[in-house]
Amino acid sequence: MSGRYERKKPQNQSTGGWKKTVLIVVLVIVVLIAALVVAGVVYYNSMLNKMNQVQVPTISRTEPTTEPVETTAATEATAATVETTAATEPHVASSADYINILLVGQAAREGEAERFADTMILCTVNTYEKTVTLTSLLRDTLVQYPNYTDTNGKKHSGGKIKLTSIYHNGYICTNSTADAMGLMNQTLYSNFGIEVDYDVEIDFDAFIKAINLLGGINVELTAAEANYLNDFHDRYYYEVKEGKNWLDGSTALAYVRMRKAEGDGESDIKRTARQRQFMEALLAKVKKMSLSDVQNLANEVLPLVSVSMTNSQITDLLMKMLPMLSGLEIKSSGTCPVRARGYSWGDMVDIYGDGQIHSVMLYDKDKNVAYMRAITEGEGEIPETVPIQD
Repeated sequence: MSGRYERKKPQNQSTGGWKKTVLIVVLVIVVLIAALVVAGVVYYNSMLNKMNQVQVPTISRTEPTTEPVETTAATEATAATVETTAATEPHVASSADYINILLVGQAAREGEAERFADTMILCTVNTYEKTVTLTSLLRDTLVQYPNYTDTNGKKHSGGKIKLTSIYHNGYICTNSTADAMGLMNQTLYSNFGIEVDYDVEIDFDAFIKAINLLGGINVELTAAEANYLNDFHDRYYYEVKEGKNWLDGSTALAYVRMRKAEGDGESDIKRTARQRQFMEALLAKVKKMSLSDVQNLANEVLPLVSVSMTNSQITDLLMKMLPMLSGLEIKSSGTCPVRARGYSWGDMVDIYGDGQIHSVMLYDKDKNVAYMRAITEGEGEIPETVPIQD
Protein backbone atom coordinates (compact mmCIF):
# COMPACT_ATOMS: atom_id res chain seq x y z
CA MET A 1 0.00 0.00 0.00
CA SER A 2 1.07 3.52 -0.74
CA GLY A 3 0.73 4.51 2.92
CA ARG A 4 3.14 1.89 4.19
CA TYR A 5 6.81 2.60 4.86
CA GLU A 6 9.85 0.67 6.17
CA ARG A 7 11.21 1.68 9.53
CA LYS A 8 15.03 2.28 9.46
CA LYS A 9 17.15 0.40 11.97
CA PRO A 10 18.79 2.69 14.53
CA GLN A 11 22.56 3.08 14.05
CA ASN A 12 24.86 1.51 16.63
CA GLN A 13 26.22 4.75 18.09
CA SER A 14 28.02 2.95 20.91
CA THR A 15 30.28 1.06 18.45
CA GLY A 16 31.38 4.27 16.69
CA GLY A 17 32.12 5.98 20.00
CA TRP A 18 34.19 3.01 21.21
CA LYS A 19 36.29 3.00 18.07
CA LYS A 20 36.89 6.72 18.37
CA THR A 21 37.99 6.33 22.00
CA VAL A 22 40.44 3.54 21.12
CA LEU A 23 41.88 5.66 18.31
CA ILE A 24 42.43 8.60 20.67
CA VAL A 25 44.12 6.35 23.25
CA VAL A 26 46.42 4.87 20.58
CA LEU A 27 47.32 8.33 19.31
CA VAL A 28 48.11 9.51 22.84
CA ILE A 29 50.36 6.48 23.42
CA VAL A 30 52.16 7.05 20.11
CA VAL A 31 52.66 10.72 20.95
CA LEU A 32 54.02 9.84 24.41
CA ILE A 33 56.42 7.27 22.97
CA ALA A 34 57.58 9.76 20.35
CA ALA A 35 58.06 12.38 23.06
CA LEU A 36 60.13 9.94 25.13
CA VAL A 37 62.26 9.05 22.11
CA VAL A 38 62.78 12.72 21.25
CA ALA A 39 63.59 13.52 24.88
CA GLY A 40 66.04 10.61 24.96
CA VAL A 41 67.73 11.74 21.75
CA VAL A 42 67.89 15.33 22.98
CA TYR A 43 69.38 14.22 26.32
CA TYR A 44 71.86 11.88 24.60
CA ASN A 45 73.04 14.62 22.22
CA SER A 46 73.24 17.11 25.08
CA MET A 47 75.60 14.72 26.87
CA LEU A 48 77.81 14.35 23.79
CA ASN A 49 77.81 18.11 23.25
CA LYS A 50 79.47 18.53 26.64
CA MET A 51 82.75 17.41 25.05
CA ASN A 52 85.06 19.67 23.11
CA GLN A 53 84.61 18.25 19.61
CA VAL A 54 87.34 19.29 17.18
CA GLN A 55 87.75 18.74 13.46
CA VAL A 56 91.18 17.30 12.77
CA PRO A 57 92.85 17.91 9.38
CA THR A 58 92.90 14.88 7.08
CA ILE A 59 96.36 13.36 7.04
CA SER A 60 98.26 12.49 3.88
CA ARG A 61 98.52 8.73 3.36
CA THR A 62 100.27 6.72 0.67
CA GLU A 63 97.79 4.17 -0.58
CA PRO A 64 99.14 0.82 -1.85
CA THR A 65 99.04 0.46 -5.62
CA THR A 66 97.63 -2.66 -7.26
CA GLU A 67 97.67 -3.81 -10.84
CA PRO A 68 94.25 -4.19 -12.52
CA VAL A 69 93.15 -7.81 -12.86
CA GLU A 70 91.75 -9.02 -16.18
CA THR A 71 88.49 -10.94 -15.91
CA THR A 72 88.23 -14.16 -17.88
CA ALA A 73 85.63 -16.87 -18.10
CA ALA A 74 87.81 -19.03 -15.85
CA THR A 75 88.13 -16.38 -13.15
CA GLU A 76 84.39 -15.67 -13.32
CA ALA A 77 83.68 -19.35 -12.79
CA THR A 78 86.12 -19.43 -9.89
CA ALA A 79 84.45 -16.37 -8.38
CA ALA A 80 81.05 -18.05 -8.62
CA THR A 81 82.45 -21.10 -6.83
CA VAL A 82 83.94 -18.93 -4.10
CA GLU A 83 80.58 -17.23 -3.54
CA THR A 84 78.91 -20.55 -2.80
CA THR A 85 81.64 -21.66 -0.40
CA ALA A 86 82.44 -18.32 1.26
CA ALA A 87 80.49 -19.20 4.40
CA THR A 88 82.91 -22.03 5.24
CA GLU A 89 86.07 -20.00 4.67
CA PRO A 90 87.97 -18.75 7.76
CA HIS A 91 87.77 -15.06 8.54
CA VAL A 92 90.56 -13.03 6.95
CA ALA A 93 91.59 -10.00 8.97
CA SER A 94 91.25 -6.64 7.23
CA SER A 95 91.46 -2.98 8.18
CA ALA A 96 87.64 -2.96 8.43
CA ASP A 97 87.97 -5.00 11.65
CA TYR A 98 90.10 -2.37 13.38
CA ILE A 99 89.43 0.98 15.07
CA ASN A 100 92.45 2.91 16.35
CA ILE A 101 91.83 5.45 19.11
CA LEU A 102 94.72 7.57 20.35
CA LEU A 103 94.42 8.56 24.01
CA VAL A 104 96.61 11.52 24.99
CA GLY A 105 97.11 12.68 28.54
CA GLN A 106 98.47 16.19 28.29
CA ALA A 107 100.25 17.84 31.15
CA ALA A 108 99.05 21.45 30.88
CA ARG A 109 97.14 22.99 33.76
CA GLU A 110 94.62 25.76 33.25
CA GLY A 111 96.35 28.89 31.95
CA GLU A 112 99.54 27.09 30.91
CA ALA A 113 100.67 27.43 27.29
CA GLU A 114 102.55 24.15 26.92
CA ARG A 115 100.70 21.15 25.52
CA PHE A 116 103.23 18.32 25.67
CA ALA A 117 101.85 14.78 25.45
CA ASP A 118 102.73 13.31 28.84
CA THR A 119 101.04 9.99 28.08
CA MET A 120 100.16 8.42 24.72
CA ILE A 121 98.30 5.12 24.56
CA LEU A 122 96.96 3.67 21.32
CA CYS A 123 93.77 1.67 21.91
CA THR A 124 93.20 -0.72 19.00
CA VAL A 125 89.69 -2.19 18.91
CA ASN A 126 89.30 -5.44 16.97
CA THR A 127 85.56 -5.68 16.36
CA TYR A 128 85.79 -9.25 15.02
CA GLU A 129 87.87 -10.75 17.83
CA LYS A 130 86.25 -8.48 20.48
CA THR A 131 89.56 -7.25 21.86
CA VAL A 132 91.15 -3.95 22.84
CA THR A 133 94.94 -3.89 22.48
CA LEU A 134 96.87 -1.19 24.35
CA THR A 135 100.16 0.10 22.92
CA SER A 136 102.24 2.70 24.76
CA LEU A 137 103.95 5.28 22.55
CA LEU A 138 107.30 6.19 24.07
CA ARG A 139 107.59 9.93 24.43
CA ASP A 140 111.42 10.15 24.12
CA THR A 141 111.38 8.50 20.68
CA LEU A 142 113.24 10.60 18.10
CA VAL A 143 110.86 11.00 15.15
CA GLN A 144 110.87 12.83 11.85
CA TYR A 145 107.78 14.98 11.73
CA PRO A 146 106.54 15.94 8.27
CA ASN A 147 105.85 19.28 6.63
CA TYR A 148 102.41 20.26 7.87
CA THR A 149 99.59 22.55 6.78
CA ASP A 150 97.55 23.75 9.74
CA THR A 151 93.81 24.41 9.97
CA ASN A 152 94.36 28.02 8.85
CA GLY A 153 96.14 26.88 5.70
CA LYS A 154 99.59 27.97 6.88
CA LYS A 155 102.49 25.66 5.97
CA HIS A 156 105.07 24.53 8.54
CA SER A 157 108.40 22.79 7.87
CA GLY A 158 109.11 19.40 9.40
CA GLY A 159 112.16 18.21 11.29
CA LYS A 160 113.42 15.84 13.98
CA ILE A 161 112.10 16.05 17.51
CA LYS A 162 110.96 13.91 20.45
CA LEU A 163 107.51 12.40 20.08
CA THR A 164 106.23 14.11 23.24
CA SER A 165 106.89 17.52 21.64
CA ILE A 166 104.84 16.81 18.51
CA TYR A 167 101.58 17.53 20.30
CA HIS A 168 102.86 20.87 21.55
CA ASN A 169 104.31 21.84 18.15
CA GLY A 170 100.97 21.16 16.51
CA TYR A 171 99.11 23.09 19.18
CA ILE A 172 101.16 26.28 18.83
CA CYS A 173 100.50 26.38 15.06
CA THR A 174 97.07 27.85 15.75
CA ASN A 175 96.67 27.46 19.55
CA SER A 176 94.19 24.68 18.87
CA THR A 177 93.80 21.06 19.91
CA ALA A 178 92.81 20.23 16.32
CA ASP A 179 96.33 20.91 15.05
CA ALA A 180 97.91 19.15 18.04
CA MET A 181 95.96 16.03 17.11
CA GLY A 182 96.49 16.53 13.38
CA LEU A 183 100.29 16.79 13.54
CA MET A 184 100.48 13.84 15.95
CA ASN A 185 98.36 11.68 13.64
CA GLN A 186 100.47 12.57 10.60
CA THR A 187 103.70 11.88 12.50
CA LEU A 188 102.51 8.47 13.75
CA TYR A 189 101.56 7.46 10.23
CA SER A 190 104.80 8.73 8.66
CA ASN A 191 107.04 7.02 11.22
CA PHE A 192 105.15 3.88 12.27
CA GLY A 193 102.36 3.34 9.73
CA ILE A 194 99.71 3.93 12.41
CA GLU A 195 96.38 5.17 11.05
CA VAL A 196 94.61 6.93 13.91
CA ASP A 197 90.83 6.93 13.45
CA TYR A 198 89.89 9.01 16.49
CA ASP A 199 91.72 11.12 19.07
CA VAL A 200 90.83 11.65 22.73
CA GLU A 201 92.61 14.18 24.95
CA ILE A 202 92.24 14.31 28.71
CA ASP A 203 94.16 16.52 31.15
CA PHE A 204 95.28 15.84 34.71
CA ASP A 205 92.23 17.44 36.35
CA ALA A 206 89.85 15.31 34.29
CA PHE A 207 91.86 12.18 35.11
CA ILE A 208 91.70 12.82 38.86
CA LYS A 209 87.97 13.56 38.74
CA ALA A 210 87.21 10.46 36.66
CA ILE A 211 89.08 8.11 39.01
CA ASN A 212 87.37 9.60 42.07
CA LEU A 213 83.94 9.23 40.46
CA LEU A 214 84.77 5.59 39.71
CA GLY A 215 85.46 5.07 43.40
CA GLY A 216 89.20 4.64 42.92
CA ILE A 217 91.19 1.78 41.40
CA ASN A 218 92.91 -1.19 43.06
CA VAL A 219 96.54 -1.58 41.98
CA GLU A 220 99.35 -3.91 43.06
CA LEU A 221 102.46 -1.96 44.13
CA THR A 222 106.02 -3.20 44.52
CA ALA A 223 108.04 -2.12 47.55
CA ALA A 224 110.08 0.23 45.33
CA GLU A 225 106.93 1.84 43.90
CA ALA A 226 105.37 2.29 47.34
CA ASN A 227 108.58 3.81 48.71
CA TYR A 228 108.86 6.22 45.80
CA LEU A 229 105.26 7.41 46.17
CA ASN A 230 105.62 7.83 49.93
CA ASP A 231 108.93 9.72 49.61
CA PHE A 232 107.71 12.06 46.88
CA HIS A 233 108.68 15.57 47.97
CA ASP A 234 105.38 17.20 47.00
CA ARG A 235 103.04 14.40 48.09
CA TYR A 236 99.37 15.39 48.29
CA TYR A 237 97.90 11.95 48.87
CA TYR A 238 97.84 9.34 51.62
CA GLU A 239 100.56 6.76 52.34
CA VAL A 240 100.64 3.50 50.40
CA LYS A 241 102.25 0.12 51.07
CA GLU A 242 103.66 -2.85 49.21
CA GLY A 243 100.93 -5.09 47.79
CA LYS A 244 97.38 -4.25 46.77
CA ASN A 245 96.37 -0.62 47.31
CA TRP A 246 93.24 1.41 46.68
CA LEU A 247 94.24 4.53 44.75
CA ASP A 248 92.14 7.67 44.58
CA GLY A 249 92.49 10.15 41.72
CA SER A 250 95.53 12.03 43.02
CA THR A 251 97.41 8.88 44.02
CA ALA A 252 96.56 7.22 40.71
CA LEU A 253 97.94 10.20 38.80
CA ALA A 254 101.21 10.01 40.75
CA TYR A 255 101.36 6.27 40.05
CA VAL A 256 100.92 6.49 36.26
CA ARG A 257 103.43 9.37 36.01
CA MET A 258 106.08 7.70 38.20
CA ARG A 259 109.33 6.98 36.34
CA LYS A 260 112.17 6.97 38.89
CA ALA A 261 111.34 4.27 41.39
CA GLU A 262 114.26 2.05 42.43
CA GLY A 263 114.97 -0.42 39.62
CA ASP A 264 113.46 1.77 36.90
CA GLY A 265 116.60 1.59 34.75
CA GLU A 266 114.60 2.13 31.57
CA SER A 267 112.30 4.66 33.19
CA ASP A 268 109.83 5.20 30.35
CA ILE A 269 109.53 1.45 29.71
CA LYS A 270 108.55 0.81 33.34
CA ARG A 271 106.34 3.88 33.38
CA THR A 272 104.35 2.89 30.30
CA ALA A 273 103.99 -0.68 31.61
CA ARG A 274 102.37 0.77 34.74
CA GLN A 275 100.07 2.87 32.59
CA ARG A 276 98.89 -0.15 30.60
CA GLN A 277 98.36 -2.12 33.82
CA PHE A 278 96.33 0.76 35.20
CA MET A 279 94.29 1.08 31.98
CA GLU A 280 93.44 -2.62 32.09
CA ALA A 281 92.15 -2.25 35.66
CA LEU A 282 90.26 0.90 34.69
CA LEU A 283 88.55 -0.67 31.66
CA ALA A 284 87.64 -3.75 33.69
CA LYS A 285 85.90 -1.51 36.24
CA VAL A 286 84.08 0.54 33.60
CA LYS A 287 82.65 -2.67 32.11
CA LYS A 288 80.79 -3.30 35.40
CA MET A 289 79.32 0.19 35.85
CA SER A 290 75.56 0.73 36.10
CA LEU A 291 73.74 3.11 33.77
CA SER A 292 73.30 5.71 36.52
CA ASP A 293 77.00 5.55 37.36
CA VAL A 294 77.87 6.04 33.69
CA GLN A 295 75.58 9.09 33.56
CA ASN A 296 77.20 10.62 36.65
CA LEU A 297 80.67 10.01 35.27
CA ALA A 298 79.75 11.47 31.89
CA ASN A 299 78.20 14.60 33.41
CA GLU A 300 81.36 15.43 35.33
CA VAL A 301 84.13 14.29 32.99
CA LEU A 302 82.90 14.91 29.43
CA PRO A 303 83.29 18.72 29.63
CA LEU A 304 87.00 18.14 30.36
CA VAL A 305 87.56 15.88 27.33
CA SER A 306 88.43 16.79 23.74
CA VAL A 307 87.63 14.37 20.90
CA SER A 308 88.04 14.33 17.13
CA MET A 309 84.58 12.81 16.66
CA THR A 310 81.16 14.09 15.72
CA ASN A 311 78.03 12.93 17.55
CA SER A 312 77.22 10.51 14.73
CA GLN A 313 80.73 9.02 14.81
CA ILE A 314 80.53 8.60 18.58
CA THR A 315 77.15 6.89 18.20
CA ASP A 316 78.51 4.58 15.50
CA LEU A 317 81.46 3.66 17.73
CA LEU A 318 79.16 2.96 20.69
CA MET A 319 76.92 0.75 18.55
CA LYS A 320 79.98 -1.32 17.64
CA MET A 321 81.40 -1.42 21.17
CA LEU A 322 78.31 -2.09 23.31
CA PRO A 323 77.68 -5.66 22.01
CA MET A 324 81.35 -6.44 22.71
CA LEU A 325 81.46 -5.37 26.36
CA SER A 326 80.40 -8.62 28.03
CA GLY A 327 83.13 -10.65 26.31
CA LEU A 328 85.66 -7.88 25.75
CA GLU A 329 89.29 -8.96 26.21
CA ILE A 330 91.88 -6.33 27.11
CA LYS A 331 95.40 -7.03 25.82
CA SER A 332 98.77 -5.29 25.86
CA SER A 333 101.20 -5.21 22.93
CA GLY A 334 103.92 -3.39 24.84
CA THR A 335 105.52 -0.29 23.42
CA CYS A 336 106.00 1.54 20.17
CA PRO A 337 108.74 1.63 19.06
CA VAL A 338 109.71 -1.97 19.74
CA ARG A 339 113.27 -3.09 20.33
CA ALA A 340 115.38 -3.96 17.30
CA ARG A 341 118.93 -5.18 16.83
CA GLY A 342 121.48 -2.43 16.47
CA TYR A 343 119.26 0.19 18.10
CA SER A 344 119.63 1.04 21.76
CA TRP A 345 117.51 2.84 24.29
CA GLY A 346 118.65 6.12 25.73
CA ASP A 347 121.04 7.21 22.96
CA MET A 348 122.57 10.65 23.40
CA VAL A 349 121.93 12.78 20.31
CA ASP A 350 122.43 16.41 19.32
CA ILE A 351 118.93 16.82 17.84
CA TYR A 352 119.09 20.44 16.75
CA GLY A 353 122.79 20.75 15.89
CA ASP A 354 123.34 23.29 18.66
CA GLY A 355 125.72 21.23 20.76
CA GLN A 356 123.02 20.29 23.28
CA ILE A 357 122.84 16.53 23.87
CA HIS A 358 119.45 14.90 24.45
CA SER A 359 118.60 11.37 25.57
CA VAL A 360 116.40 9.82 22.89
CA MET A 361 115.17 6.45 21.67
CA LEU A 362 116.13 5.30 18.17
CA TYR A 363 114.32 2.56 16.28
CA ASP A 364 114.31 0.47 13.11
CA LYS A 365 111.57 2.05 10.99
CA ASP A 366 110.88 -0.94 8.71
CA LYS A 367 110.52 -3.38 11.62
CA ASN A 368 108.28 -1.01 13.55
CA VAL A 369 106.02 -0.20 10.60
CA ALA A 370 105.53 -3.92 9.91
CA TYR A 371 104.88 -4.62 13.60
CA MET A 372 102.38 -1.80 14.07
CA ARG A 373 100.56 -2.50 10.78
CA ALA A 374 100.03 -6.07 11.97
CA ILE A 375 98.61 -4.87 15.29
CA THR A 376 96.51 -1.97 14.02
CA GLU A 377 95.39 -3.06 10.54
CA GLY A 378 95.71 -6.85 10.51
CA GLU A 379 98.46 -6.84 7.88
CA GLY A 380 100.52 -10.00 8.35
CA GLU A 381 101.17 -12.00 11.49
CA ILE A 382 102.06 -10.31 14.76
CA PRO A 383 105.43 -11.75 15.86
CA GLU A 384 105.27 -13.61 19.16
CA THR A 385 108.60 -12.11 20.22
CA VAL A 386 110.19 -8.82 19.31
CA PRO A 387 113.87 -8.90 18.29
CA ILE A 388 115.96 -7.19 20.95
CA GLN A 389 119.12 -5.17 20.60
CA ASP A 390 122.55 -6.84 20.58
